[in-house]
Amino acid sequence: MKSYSYLLNYIEGLRKQGKYLFLKKEALQTLGVSSRALQNSIWRLSKKGKICYLKKGLYQIIPVEYESTGSLPPEWIIHDLMAHLGIPYYIGLLSAASFYGAAHQALQIFQVICQKKIPDLSLGKIKICFYGSKEFDAIPTQDLKTPAGYVKISTPEGTAFDLMRYLHQSGHLNHVATILSELGDRIDKEKLPIVGQKLSLRYSQRLGYLLDLLGHKSLAKSLHQLVSDKNLIYIPLRADSGAQDAEKNTKWHILVNEKVESDI
Repeated sequence: MKSYSYLLNYIEGLRKQGKYLFLKKEALQTLGVSSRALQNSIWRLSKKGKICYLKKGLYQIIPVEYESTGSLPPEWIIHDLMAHLGIPYYIGLLSAASFYGAAHQALQIFQVICQKKIPDLSLGKIKICFYGSKEFDAIPTQDLKTPAGYVKISTPEGTAFDLMRYLHQSGHLNHVATILSELGDRIDKEKLPIVGQKLSLRYSQRLGYLLDLLGHKSLAKSLHQLVSDKNLIYIPLRADSGAQDAEKNTKWHILVNEKVESDI
């Protein structure tokens, strides 16, 4: 019998339960072997592509179909990872948009919003990027089923607002406009202003302007009803760029300091 067979049987049992992460300390307690023996077995199975180091004391279990890539899809492990860290999270931004069919490029990053910023992680060729949010609870989420269980993901309405809140991380205005042009078909016009009420009005102004521009008139109207009776000030469409002499959009009180062109 191979010296690592006990660990192989252990991780196979976990995998049958739909678990794809394991802690070294839990394996030690369950298997009753020495730390050195377990570490040697971990090293051997890592060399064979059966498991992969994730972070200190935490390992991925790699099914046969993913041994060539050396890592699992991030959505398979993100829930258990964040539960292990004790940090509430949701899949957001471009990663959420891709699950709603509104992304056109293969993403090399997997974007996660959480209550506090934590270091990014490399997962094979994919980088998991974590963004801390002070307004975490304002964004509604829903459960998404994956082969490894359920994960939290921002709703289409929440995703739309996050794209505006994290404009730089979302690829800037033209890319966001491209995403919104398709994501708009998944957004509920009744739910959209409910999210907007919980955030600064400037996000509703910018999002409403873009939705109007993209022809999602009913969605834009629902946001305009939210902001129309407020004492709005003019804000730049792109916050990180100068707005001197920019054209004024009086409907949304937007200083149009960048021309927006969707790729669709």
